[in-house]
Amino acid sequence: MTTLVCLDRDGTINKDEDYFLGSSLNWKQQVKILEGVVDGIKLLNNISDLEIFIITNQSGVALKGSKFELLNEKRMHEVNEYIINLLERQGAKIRGYFSCPYVDNKYLEKAKKIGREINPDYIKDKHPDLKPNIGMIIKAAETIEKKIEECNIYNIGDRYTDVEMGLKAGGTGILVPGKKTRELGDEARVKEIQEIYKQRVYIAKDFLDAATYITNKLLSLS
Repeated sequence: MTTLVCLDRDGTINKDEDYFLGSSLNWKQQVKILEGVVDGIKLLNNISDLEIFIITNQSGVALKGSKFELLNEKRMHEVNEYIINLLERQGAKIRGYFSCPYVDNKYLEKAKKIGREINPDYIKDKHPDLKPNIGMIIKAAETIEKKIEECNIYNIGDRYTDVEMGLKAGGTGILVPGKKTRELGDEARVKEIQEIYKQRVYIAKDFLDAATYITNKLLSLS
């Protein structure tokens, strides 16, 4: 069976300092690959019949104002492609990516409280691609001519919604705790659902540990 590994981007692959990566002219200088990511992806690349995709919400595209003028859908794609190429130059290969530029009304309310405006064209409640909905995982599977039911799915990210997304897709959710995980209390929430889905939720020490967990799990099945 094909294994499909889906990776969150900001805070999981690259450092996330609330840049809204792509919103500034010097965005390439802001791309810092986190420790263990290259080695972890290389480890996964050694497994036969395994494909890796970046799956990322990019709410910055929906934001209005002079600070966000440069961050449009075209720039969103440029950033994803740049990160994939940067990793590939270090020997870590990713098959492709899917990004969701939409937000919901819950996000809109939070944005209003801190004085941010949202482009109404990008407000889409229950959009199938907006995490934790699984539209982007379905698209990744379709890219390799599979249905999600035909794949072992692992979803890695730094947020509760990444773990939830993996479970919704019928797979495993792996949390790699980072700055935002702790700030938003997501690790505690993941520990709660880990009690329910003991075999399908894993809290990793770092990205390499997440990749090692997947590798060991697949070896135990072979």
